[in-house]
Amino acid sequence: MGEELSDDPYRIAELYDLEYAYHREDIGWYTQLARAAEGPVLELGCGTGRLTLPMAHAGATVVGVDRAPAMLEGLAAKLVRAPPVVQRRVQLVAADYRSLQLDQLFGAVLWPFNALHHCAGPTDVAEVLCRIRGWLAPGGSLALDCYLPDLELYDRDPDERFEPRSFTDPRSGQLLQSWEQGWWDAATHTHHVLYVYEHPDGRQERAHLALRMYELDELRTLVEGAGWRIVSEAMDFEETPLHPDALKWVARLRPSG
Repeated sequence: MGEELSDDPYRIAELYDLEYAYHREDIGWYTQLARAAEGPVLELGCGTGRLTLPMAHAGATVVGVDRAPAMLEGLAAKLVRAPPVVQRRVQLVAADYRSLQLDQLFGAVLWPFNALHHCAGPTDVAEVLCRIRGWLAPGGSLALDCYLPDLELYDRDPDERFEPRSFTDPRSGQLLQSWEQGWWDAATHTHHVLYVYEHPDGRQERAHLALRMYELDELRTLVEGAGWRIVSEAMDFEETPLHPDALKWVARLRPSG
């Protein structure tokens, strides 16, 4: 087997964009919320702009926060190709949202695309929720989505390869063979997902996600304890009502006080 490189999932914007190029089901939902916001929108974990750019094209002013330099560089490169009016609507901030300091207030805060799972535990989630309250203008709201535990998924053989795919590497034009593997750490409530991209010479690039999972009741308790009320919740972006087998939580929150 060829050389195995660093597995930081956010170090290569091109691979990130390849992986999530067809993940579009949330774009309309977040864009609608951004357009309706009374004031600028704060996006926590903006990545390479999968949501940021459609929101800005739709007329929203967006402050995008991400701690990964490669993600922000990828987004900045896309912004250069956007019309000047769209460029003026986007501000990028290099920071970890868990320690972010902001003086500005926002009409809406978005915590999208499972970014909540980067919080290492309930204390982290509660602290971020408390921070967000301080960034909201009066009448503002928080929108988020995250996974719910999937016991069938966690029961997969960690050595087995799943979701085999082929990609054309935009950096070289060569064909990449890709698959994913995963395992569950019950002690830490963490779902590990490993994306592998193999080059024709056997060299591998890997992206390892460690996603801290939370039960729905736990999330609701954290939300309430941090001073929020749930305005709406669903199991998808079509706002299908939650049921016991739901694997996704899509929610809008407002401060309870």
